[in-house]
Amino acid sequence: MRKSKIKYNPKLSVAENAEINGVSIEGIRYYIKSKGIDRQYERKVNIVNEIRKYLKDHPDATKDAVSNSTGYSINTIREYWDIAIGRKGLPQNTGRKKKPTIDIRELHDFYATHPSTTRDILKLETFGEEILEPFCGSGTMAEVIKESGRKVKAYDIIDRGYGEVGDFFEVNFEENKYDIITNPPYYKELPSLIQRCIKLAKHKVAIIMPLRYLTGKARFSDLYEPFPPSRVYVYQERISVAKNADFQKYNDAGSNLEIYAWYIWEKGFKGKTELKWLLNGD
Repeated sequence: MRKSKIKYNPKLSVAENAEINGVSIEGIRYYIKSKGIDRQYERKVNIVNEIRKYLKDHPDATKDAVSNSTGYSINTIREYWDIAIGRKGLPQNTGRKKKPTIDIRELHDFYATHPSTTRDILKLETFGEEILEPFCGSGTMAEVIKESGRKVKAYDIIDRGYGEVGDFFEVNFEENKYDIITNPPYYKELPSLIQRCIKLAKHKVAIIMPLRYLTGKARFSDLYEPFPPSRVYVYQERISVAKNADFQKYNDAGSNLEIYAWYIWEKGFKGKTELKWLLNGD
């Protein structure tokens, strides 16, 4: 696994950082979020400097006077007063020093499946020698596929230190070259996502998704009726799905609320979907 290639400059805008690093704006936003970087730092510096500038000419000024002169609220002046007069420094949050009190859902829904889940489908289904993993995350699925002796082309919309960076809906993938095995994040765009997978695939598409995505009138008419999966393997028990691929933290499959299934599409298939059950291998 390679390290992130992003070199972030807090003095530049998100767009400028994206351009310099050759990644998407969403990639920079993910980097900022994952590193806990404080994008408001420059604003804080400006507030402190304006307070200091006024106090330089009016050393005996009150907080109310500074507020009236600078246009900042009295609460803002109070917040930065001790920093401006040198009693304490202005902290810059450049790393994960503080754990968020709210568990915010991962940007682009990065929830990795345990390696054993990928091994399950490789035992049950036959695939070609070249596999496309277009939502590779940190590579947990791609690495298992490589272990089986296959070549893997791995992509993700975000630079997570693995594979190439590219939006699945924008990258010009070669058609009829790869079978596809993946765990997609864009469930809201499921019909168009799977239709693109089927179009790109050489023979077969295998996607791990919650079982509840079998339901829904719109999904049926837009996806399952015109493009029925040939097989659906339903897990008898909950499998381990870990936010940010942190399997140490989410090592208990019972902590996951979803029941998952492997959905298999074969190019040109028009028959009836076969329903099967399986138990996680590990």
